[in-house]
Amino acid sequence: MKLSARGMALAILFVLLIPKAVLASELSGLVLSAGGDPVDKARVTIVDLRRETTTDADGRFIFVDIPAGDYLVDVRSLEFGGAIQRIEIGDAPVEATFELDQRIHVGAISVTASGRARGLDEVVAPIDVLTDDELALRVQPTLGDTLSEQPGVASANYGQGASRPVIRGLSSERVRVLENGLDSGDVSSIGPDHQTTIDPLSAERIEVVRGPATLLFGGTAIGGVVNVTDGRIPDRVPDKPVTGTVSLRGSTNNNDLAGSVSLDGGKGNFAWHFEAFARDADDYESPAPRPVEEDEHHDHEGEHEEEDEHHDHEGEHEEEFETGRVENTFIEARGGALGLSWIGDRGYIGVSYSLYDSEFGIPGHHHHHEEEHEDGMRRAAMVTDDHDHDHEEEEAGAASNLEQHKVDLHGRYDRPFKGVEALQLRIGYRDYEHVEAAGDEPGTRFANEFSEVRVEALTSPIRGFEGMVGLHYLNRDFSAIGEEAFVQPNKTERVALFLYQEMPAAPWGVQFGLRAENQSTKSVDPTLPSRDFSPFSASVGATYAFTDAVGLNLTVNHSQRAPAAEELYANGPHLATTTFEIGDPDLDLETGNGADLTLRLAGDRVSGWASVYLTEFSDFIYLAETGLEEDELPVFQFMAADARVAGFELHGDFEVLHSANHHIHIEGTYDRVSGELTDVDERLPRIPPQRFRLGLVYQGGRWHGRIEGRWVDEQDRVAQFEESTPDYTMLNAAVGYHFLAGGIAHHILLRGTNLTDEVAYNHVSFIKYQAPIPGRMVTLSYRAVF
Repeated sequence: MKLSARGMALAILFVLLIPKAVLASELSGLVLSAGGDPVDKARVTIVDLRRETTTDADGRFIFVDIPAGDYLVDVRSLEFGGAIQRIEIGDAPVEATFELDQRIHVGAISVTASGRARGLDEVVAPIDVLTDDELALRVQPTLGDTLSEQPGVASANYGQGASRPVIRGLSSERVRVLENGLDSGDVSSIGPDHQTTIDPLSAERIEVVRGPATLLFGGTAIGGVVNVTDGRIPDRVPDKPVTGTVSLRGSTNNNDLAGSVSLDGGKGNFAWHFEAFARDADDYESPAPRPVEEDEHHDHEGEHEEEDEHHDHEGEHEEEFETGRVENTFIEARGGALGLSWIGDRGYIGVSYSLYDSEFGIPGHHHHHEEEHEDGMRRAAMVTDDHDHDHEEEEAGAASNLEQHKVDLHGRYDRPFKGVEALQLRIGYRDYEHVEAAGDEPGTRFANEFSEVRVEALTSPIRGFEGMVGLHYLNRDFSAIGEEAFVQPNKTERVALFLYQEMPAAPWGVQFGLRAENQSTKSVDPTLPSRDFSPFSASVGATYAFTDAVGLNLTVNHSQRAPAAEELYANGPHLATTTFEIGDPDLDLETGNGADLTLRLAGDRVSGWASVYLTEFSDFIYLAETGLEEDELPVFQFMAADARVAGFELHGDFEVLHSANHHIHIEGTYDRVSGELTDVDERLPRIPPQRFRLGLVYQGGRWHGRIEGRWVDEQDRVAQFEESTPDYTMLNAAVGYHFLAGGIAHHILLRGTNLTDEVAYNHVSFIKYQAPIPGRMVTLSYRAVF
């Protein structure tokens, strides 16, 4: 309740601080198609001011009473594509011309890296943005799988239901997953079988930020930041009474049926948002061999004994494998959100409520212990007859039932006083609970009550520098009760101050950032000590623009992360990782010192970016094998040692043909990462293998399509007791058609993945051989935008 009182006070302050503005100039312009024809009904948005209008029949638009400043203008047409342009507004009226383009990466905007809207051609840092057609092409049931083909991003999936992004080989408490700039508030960071409570169906834009820009979010984001934007709190009044998107999709292989609706409207100073989604998918199928589950194995034991009666080892049998349906990988999910905002000339304040409800299978969860075989392909979860009898109820398969409620309040006040362009406020409250159970066995209940506040001041240019200064507060109250409660209930509170400033490249640019935190963590167990930490992080970088299209950035950074509660206090069986985990309450701060070198191209025919990075860790926290057993599980303990993570990422587009109605380009991505514990000369576990993707993309007036090959190398650079995985090559393809009818843009997409039905295993997964990568899948989707 204390947070609610603080939030209400801040909200009232924002309302009182939004007077009418004294504005001055005007912006007008012309919007043309790639063929040079005027485009009517195109939406024109001044992103920084959250003002929008539409073009008339002659393709013209006008904004009046625009304050002087530097603004990013975004133009979108349902039929002809988009364009962005940065425009300087002074005392005199400004006239601009926009030529629209249907190329898939044109017009992408990032807001996460610096707190300001930036076109990707203005950002040198390694950032990916998925919107519109590309998001529709990549969307999967989980966030991790949706992003798994982006450079440097893998998926720690646990079947279809649970999947969290792994960025640059780091995951869990080193990768932040955000929703509209605030933490998702789930418990996916403490276990790979826990779901991220963001369904990609509801996303409007997904940003993946790597490198020094993650400093704004602290040491828990040293691997990277994923920010999903869904527009549930409107920041502008739409130019039409109702706008929205309706989508439907169905897939073979897992019989996935999914749909979503997102609506926006408003009048006067009020705007509203509504969204809903639902998904229902059966167990998927895979051609990959998997160990036969223990109950099936015993059903045929007598038969094997008869066949092997003359064998030297009578009564024994070889390990059996199966293909086809991967049991207990189903998922059902549904949810929705309501948002309402009051919008003035110099800001807005809005509130939203959302619900996420799901049930999904947890494959392999009944296995207590996994043994490593010399041949990684023949790894199986074999248990004794007694153990199988004791847990025969679990052989039916475990499932997770999850429900989360979210309440958010966002506000912004432009130009409150000299030196500050805007004040931004975000407040979030999450009430999360999920229960894991199998059959009639008592379930384990996980609960997480999470509160967060971010207050940011966007600073005006001072000696060429602009950026933000802010305050960040979060409070987490976690509990787990039941058989799999491997950590006692605990509370974590964190307060941070941060500063980020940048000077645009002309040709030299500079960026620097600072973040100081204080974190306190306390367990309900009186025998465990409370811990207080004061992490400090900093970065400094320089950018050189060789031309308007070529820029190079070098950044060095120092980042510290306080141990998570489970790393301090764990003491129990964690069946998702098939280990008995023990924390260390004496762990110290984890410190990383690194460098990141990024080259970005934004040419007419060649565009993309390449990044090489290195981070040296001291007191890197990891789970170490002890050689002991507890409850028939191998005992692992959280320890700290020096470590090194290094890698390379590449994303490039090469234009083959570009005309008014046809565009063809070649798209390629490559990534490689290595990680090792330098103190003990061992590899870090579950490091993604090197990957290469090459595609041929066509975009026309109505039709678009692509065919791409994805090669993933074998991973034999593995940690002690970890299995290797073989290489594989996948063929994917898609063809789409869109048309405009009745003022509605209709998009139809037919997509095929793993078309050759390749046998493949995800090395990053804890259950890579129990839940291999799905086989051939064909998805048909329809999306209506109006």
